[in-house]
Amino acid sequence: MSLPLSFAVLVCAAPVAYAERAIGVEVTFAAPFDADELREALRMRLPADGPGVAVRVTLTPTGIQVETRDGVRAVDVEGLRGPAAARLVALAASDLMLDDLASAPVSAPSVTARIEPPATSRITVGVLGGIAGWGRMLGGAAIDVTLPRGRGLFAIELGGSTLLGTGIDLTAGIARVGAGLRLGMMEVRGSVVLAPVFVSSGTGDSTVLAGGGASIRMRVPVASRVHAVFGAGIDAFATRTEYRLAGMTALTTPRFAPWFGAGMEVAP
Repeated sequence: MSLPLSFAVLVCAAPVAYAERAIGVEVTFAAPFDADELREALRMRLPADGPGVAVRVTLTPTGIQVETRDGVRAVDVEGLRGPAAARLVALAASDLMLDDLASAPVSAPSVTARIEPPATSRITVGVLGGIAGWGRMLGGAAIDVTLPRGRGLFAIELGGSTLLGTGIDLTAGIARVGAGLRLGMMEVRGSVVLAPVFVSSGTGDSTVLAGGGASIRMRVPVASRVHAVFGAGIDAFATRTEYRLAGMTALTTPRFAPWFGAGMEVAP
């Protein structure tokens, strides 16, 4: 075989190299997926050739926000983590970039069906431990049951606590019934509050404090259907009770009682 003919055969047999589309991804917070998972999800939805694209994912008060040079969109990935959450964000990002693509992305109905967000009506059950300021520290725990409705919610919280570091033996229950809003990982509530109080020191006593309260909570995803919850609030009571020992005031129940708590929440 002549040299020119051999060279032609080698050129024809050489594999053709294709350059992958450049996909830049920036994730600015602890998202439920990493940058590589989002990049791979985008690569599945975008044509292989064409100009480079860039996607930025940020956290806002209302949830996850995806940004491209063609626009911004909020994405609800409640309950999803890893590749499933990344595919949902990639779907929103590719929709934003339709006008910028060389050709329309190929849809994948089977993938879309798997990444539908869960129903927003799933009940959550949480357990929180914490302290409240009653002049002295009141330590205890509570069970919280929440029924979301879209961004709104209805909640019932029941618990008990005991007064710490004092000579008076006081235990108190707590019942909060209220409603609120979930804005991304943040949650705000307003509640009606009842606090039965039982004192066994001296001659003993029992009473019920009534009032209202407000709280804010941060719900941080740790696993599928599991959140770490950090909360703070304040209860305001309409009445106060004074307790005396040996003729001296040992405790007066508060008009305003701030509280702080932390715990876990699951969606069964």
